[in-house]
Formats: sequence, structure tokens, C-alpha cells
Amino acid sequence: MTEKQLRDDLRFALERDGWVVWFSRRMKFVKQQDIFGIWDGIKAKGNKIVPLQFTTISNKSSHIKKIKEYKELYNLTHIGELWLWNGKKMEWECVEV
Repeated sequence: MTEKQLRDDLRFALERDGWVVWFSRRMKFVKQQDIFGIWDGIKAKGNKIVPLQFTTISNKSSHIKKIKEYKELYNLTHIGELWLWNGKKMEWECVEV
């Protein structure tokens, strides 16, 4: 699946569960497109807002490392979610980071 297909599929799954979802825009020739340079988007429900990152399951370890290093660098303690697309099982897995 392409990045756009993954993003749209994740948006649909989260909205089905009652979340409001927003992803940062993807634009050509723009170097920094992520929220704070790390998160792809956010989800919100009630008074809870959670930052999101999504990728395929094969990129799990590199994304976890990147997020943990960023949070340590800026002494951040919030919890975000890393959503992983498992192409073999055709389903999403979520890891809190």
C-alpha cells in the first residue's frame, strides 16, 4: 500500500471508533512535514488528544527509536501511538511510545 492508502485506511479505522483525526499535509519540496518533526498527525476524542505516527510493521524498530530519541532530547513525557500496518494479516497494530 502507498503512504496515502495507509493514511486513509488508518483514518477510516480511527473515525469508525469515534476519533476525530487530522494528518499533516504532504507537499512536494517541503522538508519538514511532521508535527514537531516526529508525528504524522493527531487523534482526538472528548478531552483527549493523542499524537500519531504510522508506518509498516517492517519499519517498527527504527520509528520507535526515532520517537524515543526525540522525546529524550526535549525531555517530553507524553504518550503517542505508533500505528503499524501488518500486510500479511491485513490489519493495524498499535504500540504506545
